[in-house]
Amino acid sequence: MSKQREIVLNAVLSSCDHPTAETVLLRSKAEMPSINLATVYRNLNALVKDGLIKKVVADGGDRFDKTLKNHAHFQCRVCGSVSDAIGFDFKALEGLTANGLVESVDVSIKGVCPNCTVTN
Repeated sequence: MSKQREIVLNAVLSSCDHPTAETVLLRSKAEMPSINLATVYRNLNALVKDGLIKKVVADGGDRFDKTLKNHAHFQCRVCGSVSDAIGFDFKALEGLTANGLVESVDVSIKGVCPNCTVTN
């Protein structure tokens, strides 16, 4: 693993949010000021391919997640934040067939987060 890839991985693994590539870039620059966005994207995609992190497709661009187990995501339509959705029952999806073998399930729930509910 290259130094750049290790820095990008650590930026995702140490996050409590679901950072964008731009956010990963800003966090990575603290350790490697010369890193650029193309390098971050290349390494994020390689880390996803290697199964070390997950890509979350969201409105406004992809986010990256350190949690590899099946879980749903909640995206706020006001501020765009992405967080883990608590309480989604994946057991309800067991035995699901889609004319083939289901290998993964991506669940995205959209609404208004608690912070935006209070301010709006």
